[in-house]
Amino acid sequence: MIPEDISPARSTWRPHRNSIATLLVFLLSLLVIPLPVVAAPSERPASLQEYFHVIRPGESLVNIAALYGISVEELRATNGLSNQGRLVNCTPNADSTQVKGTVRLNGHLANGFRVAFSWHPDETKVAWTESGAGGQEGGQYSHILGGGAREGNWWFWIENGAGTRISEMVHVFTDKYPHEGKCQRAVIDFDIQNPELTYVGRRLRIPATPLPVAAAKPPPSKQPGTEVVYGHVVRSGETLARIAETYGASVQDLRATNNLVNRAELVRCYPNAGSTRAVGTVRLNGHPVNGYKVAFSWQPDGEVVARKSSSEGGHFTHILKASGTREGSWWFWVENNDGHRISEMAFVHTQDDFHPGSCQQAVIDFNIQNPGLTYIGRKLRIPSTG
Repeated sequence: MIPEDISPARSTWRPHRNSIATLLVFLLSLLVIPLPVVAAPSERPASLQEYFHVIRPGESLVNIAALYGISVEELRATNGLSNQGRLVNCTPNADSTQVKGTVRLNGHLANGFRVAFSWHPDETKVAWTESGAGGQEGGQYSHILGGGAREGNWWFWIENGAGTRISEMVHVFTDKYPHEGKCQRAVIDFDIQNPELTYVGRRLRIPATPLPVAAAKPPPSKQPGTEVVYGHVVRSGETLARIAETYGASVQDLRATNNLVNRAELVRCYPNAGSTRAVGTVRLNGHPVNGYKVAFSWQPDGEVVARKSSSEGGHFTHILKASGTREGSWWFWVENNDGHRISEMAFVHTQDDFHPGSCQQAVIDFNIQNPGLTYIGRKLRIPSTG
């Protein structure tokens, strides 16, 4: 006999079947009713970085392009650098070493342009001549560099009446021996399109390297903000103060942006009739440390006059004059075992006249946080304050 409470013939089973059927119908209805579209949260666009570079004396477009991994053509096109110079050819010549060529203005032969040259890029020119001068016509010029074959490095450019460079520089190396394949007679042509354009001190925009086509992404609906960033490579003799002034930034911003953590500080300078000296302490992450070499020179990053290692308690002493006062300008820094500067430079000017308020004994402290950091050749990011 089937128990009464589980008999399939009983009417109590039917409501359960109806409930399940109703639930199935409801679930199926959900599949055909369109659900509201929920937009994906918008991602805040990242800030773009636009790099700039200020041309300094001695810098060529080739050097600058190499620093940023771009081509000279990209640099020209992005910045409208339209006054070009080109080494056309250079051939052997036993009689003399010379450079000649043609100057054009917007493609047309032009007289009256000054072609200068020097042994170093953008340095004091050795000589200059005008196109069309000396009976030459059609924008021609010539420079005699020496009788017979002469070896040397030469840089040529166009300058305006004020002596400011308005064209690219062209470099030529001439050989001492005039045989096949060597260079003694160079042909350099210049094409000027904007006589008002100057190069040294010009702010260049550095084009970003484009993404490969396969990796390109559609632009965001909201354009990201652009952070203007200057690129600067530290050269020998440059202080942070000078670099900051060039770009209108503060030394503090320069340090923070580039993690320049190895500081130099002139704590004080006071009178001392007995001798002229610089004393101080070297610290590593705030703790006095021995064995760090403190160098000094009469010029920033100049030839080192003397080196002293920090000794017990991290102290060092440089005697600038053992007896009496001495006037002079001095730069002090910490260097590694390879002779590379790893700290900022501290500047001191001492006075020969001993009186209250004069400077003969300077106290300079160094705090090194990254012994692996070097300064000369370092590429700095300098966000614009504007």
